[in-house]
Amino acid sequence: MNKKTALFTIIMVIAGMLVACEADFTTEKKSEMVVEGWIDEGGYPVVILTKSLTISDKYQRIDSLAQYLIRWAKVSVSDGERKVVLTGKYDSRFFPPYIYTTGNMRGVAGKTYTLDIEYKDWHATATTTIPETHPIKNIRLEQCAESDTMFQVKLDIDTEKAHNAYYQLFTCEGTNNRLFVASYLGSIEGAALKKDKEITVYRSHRVATGKKYIPFFCLNDTLAIKLAHIDNVSYNFWSDYSRNLTMADNLFMAPTHNIRGNVNGATGYWCGMGADVKYVVIKKDNE
Repeated sequence: MNKKTALFTIIMVIAGMLVACEADFTTEKKSEMVVEGWIDEGGYPVVILTKSLTISDKYQRIDSLAQYLIRWAKVSVSDGERKVVLTGKYDSRFFPPYIYTTGNMRGVAGKTYTLDIEYKDWHATATTTIPETHPIKNIRLEQCAESDTMFQVKLDIDTEKAHNAYYQLFTCEGTNNRLFVASYLGSIEGAALKKDKEITVYRSHRVATGKKYIPFFCLNDTLAIKLAHIDNVSYNFWSDYSRNLTMADNLFMAPTHNIRGNVNGATGYWCGMGADVKYVVIKKDNE
């Protein structure tokens, strides 16, 4: 099983914890459509659709992710001037490996984009605006104390420009991968940043892998870092997502905080991003 963490994974974990409750306290709930969608400045729209795990006291197999993918939806995006229907296709560089996208529309800063999804009895809509891109000024590697192979990644941004802005950090590891995953503790409110203070980029926290989480990066890792300038609605979603993800591995603090999405008729997000991406290979200073 691919171990990349996505919104789908955390929803499955949360649902699994709820199912573990005693039957007397479990109310069966129907499956919902889960939407993961984004459009970067200069990039194409990408949408991933899945179905949530039904909350029930009955035994449910989750070893096959295929049954939760939504492959035959009608998905369209409008920028207020024209409407484009997205094409569904298999793409192993994403997880889950099926996306809806198009090469006929690119994101433009300042424009508002409306997402419309139809699938069986479900109908979902969402609207987002792309903020201008705020560039990463510099990236610095710092070797971790007591380790020859682990490194911290730190970056600089224009903190004065960031004062009224919101950001989400994403990382993408490896060369045959296009899925940017939310960085652990990567939701940033610009007003809280101190002048000229570096921002630490942590490895994405992957739940249900059976491995101890290590927030730093390894020697020779190939890494893409995305600094996404987002609006406050998207910030609310990502900060809630991060909070639930942080508690997902704690048996005594099961995640119960609702994730504030912006999709009407479904769970999830549709996020416009002013995105700056930088590429790094983790090396020692003398290499």
